[in-house]
Amino acid sequence: MDDKRTTIEELRRQQQENWPEMYSAARPAVLRILRASDVFMKQTALGLKDCSLSRAEFDVLATLRRQEAPHRITPTELCKALLISSGGLTKLLHRLESVSLIKRPASPEDGRSLLVQLSPKGKKLIESLVDTIAQLHADRLQNLTAKEQDQLDHLLSKMLLDEEEQLPN
Repeated sequence: MDDKRTTIEELRRQQQENWPEMYSAARPAVLRILRASDVFMKQTALGLKDCSLSRAEFDVLATLRRQEAPHRITPTELCKALLISSGGLTKLLHRLESVSLIKRPASPEDGRSLLVQLSPKGKKLIESLVDTIAQLHADRLQNLTAKEQDQLDHLLSKMLLDEEEQLPN
């Protein structure tokens, strides 16, 4: 099966001819943001395939790595950072712990609960992926000048302003 996707221009043409209400309602910029996100997520998944990590697992390790040493947080904080359900997180944590990428130490405040901590092996792996992620970002933005990249960042930040103001710090 051919994996080539319908272009946004073709999608818009089809909407205009066959579904004018959606043509009027849909915004091309949003369609392009969704398409760019989908393409980026697929390319990221391919880039992580060599190290046997899913994108969600990468996100867990990256979230832990950006915490101050010893790179650990509560599962609740991790859920908020990743915007996934606690059930989904439990499955991810079991997998990452089974391959020694994270540890689950007891909380010093409450010995009954477990924290999520990046293991030395997990830290080494996530840090080894910096160049891979940098290349993915560069590849996605290669058609934009530095000024256009700054403009895109500014416009996307502006678009997300209301959403991000509602998020806890």
